[in-house]
Amino acid sequence: MASLHSIEKYSANTHRGIRCAEKKHRGWFGSPSLWVSLGALLLLLPALVCSGVIIYFQVRQLNLPGVFVYDQPVGMMSIQETSASIDLTWNKNRRINLISNADPEISYWVSPAELGLWVNPQSTADAAYAVGRSKAPFKDIRASIQGEPEVIFPVLYFDETIARETLAKFVKSIDITPLDAQIEYKDGQWLAHESAEGRKLDIDSTIQCLVEDAFNIMLTGTHHLEIKPQSPTVFDLSPVIDEIETVISQDLSLTAYDPILDESFKWSVPVEIKQSWVSVKPEDYAVSIAYDQNKVRDLLKTWEKDLGEGRTFEGFQLENIIKGWQEGQTPHLMLRHNPTSYTVSPGESLWSISLKLGIPMYHIMAANEELTTNNIKSGMVLNIPSKNILLPLPVVENKRIVIDMSEQRMTVYENGGIRNTYIVSTGVSNSPTMAGIFQVQTHELNAYASNWDLYMPHFMGIYEAWPGFMNGIHGLPLLSSGQRLWASTLGSPASYGCIILDLAAAEDLYTWAEPGVVVEIIR
Repeated sequence: MASLHSIEKYSANTHRGIRCAEKKHRGWFGSPSLWVSLGALLLLLPALVCSGVIIYFQVRQLNLPGVFVYDQPVGMMSIQETSASIDLTWNKNRRINLISNADPEISYWVSPAELGLWVNPQSTADAAYAVGRSKAPFKDIRASIQGEPEVIFPVLYFDETIARETLAKFVKSIDITPLDAQIEYKDGQWLAHESAEGRKLDIDSTIQCLVEDAFNIMLTGTHHLEIKPQSPTVFDLSPVIDEIETVISQDLSLTAYDPILDESFKWSVPVEIKQSWVSVKPEDYAVSIAYDQNKVRDLLKTWEKDLGEGRTFEGFQLENIIKGWQEGQTPHLMLRHNPTSYTVSPGESLWSISLKLGIPMYHIMAANEELTTNNIKSGMVLNIPSKNILLPLPVVENKRIVIDMSEQRMTVYENGGIRNTYIVSTGVSNSPTMAGIFQVQTHELNAYASNWDLYMPHFMGIYEAWPGFMNGIHGLPLLSSGQRLWASTLGSPASYGCIILDLAAAEDLYTWAEPGVVVEIIR
């Protein structure tokens, strides 16, 4: 019995222990400690997860998920992969189009590097790798776990020197020099060409805009070149054409007079030649005629052909002709007859040749060395001086005295019209008056001829028959005895070579005919 009790007792105790244990078991799950532990575990779980993530990405050396270099995902990439991807995307594969609003035809494709732009792959990759690895990484990791992106901007560098070198290559094709209005002489006409705007690549402004907006330029792949218009300095020269026309319209003429033949000439510079002589100064576009002496000389040679054989312009100076035109005057020249030659015919004497040619003997002798009145022979060729040798004084062109020996009549001309006509007496046959072109050279109120002992009132010498012996025009002579000669013979040859007028006519002519008036005596 005792043993059973013991058993029973053990059994009872054991049963009680089991109940107690059951009681205790039910107390653990229902106790607050359990829930506190579970709450603490739940609180620690994110930290544990973050710690695990940190440990994982640190060990693998990867970027956190959700990291972007601007719009380029680089999550779960190593630094090396990130750097290579950035270099390919931002540097190697990217192109920038240089355009201009000034000209839609302008378009140049360049790499960022050619514009001096460069994204540093390593620095940018390091920045991406640093996300979640700061002193407080949990915020970045939590954002990554929650799917929130973390955007990193590329580390962008700019080299101005490279940009300038690249832009300088486009200057030649972009820049257009502004065109000033121009004046041109072409095909015999003066033309005014309009001005034209130019343009110039402003490298400084283009680079300034590049610096200020570099990242957007990289994103859009477009950059506007700063091209500035260039204005001409001379816009309109059409008024110069009007001034040229005014200059060309000015009369440039030359006149000439032949006192031997009493013939006048006038030439005008043709318009086309004046146009070719026009000069326009590039400094102020002043219009003038530029006289080239060679061209003026050539023009005079052309005009001289109009004179025919045997006549030339006498002793002119180009400078004086040009100066006259510059001063708005009409230069005037005298014509000169060229020296000629004469072949002596049988029976001719130097005196007869002299009378025939109207050249005093001593002039012919002076032109032929060793020639005398006694050694002239048939067949000799004589040099005959110019007839202008008998006109030593400046010619008075608007007055002329013409004596017709066949009619014994003198006609006095002034300004192209007849002023007077007079009856005269010329030399007798054995002392004839020489026909020719002469000139009033001297005035003597009452000349004395010792050879004939007579006085010649209102004497005007017109040529030397021999040096020191002047023939001329005068009134009826008076002998020293007081006798007036040849009054009844006027109208017939009567003198010893001079031309005789009545006293009133001689006085009138003496007063009217100044030195230089041409006297033409014809047979």
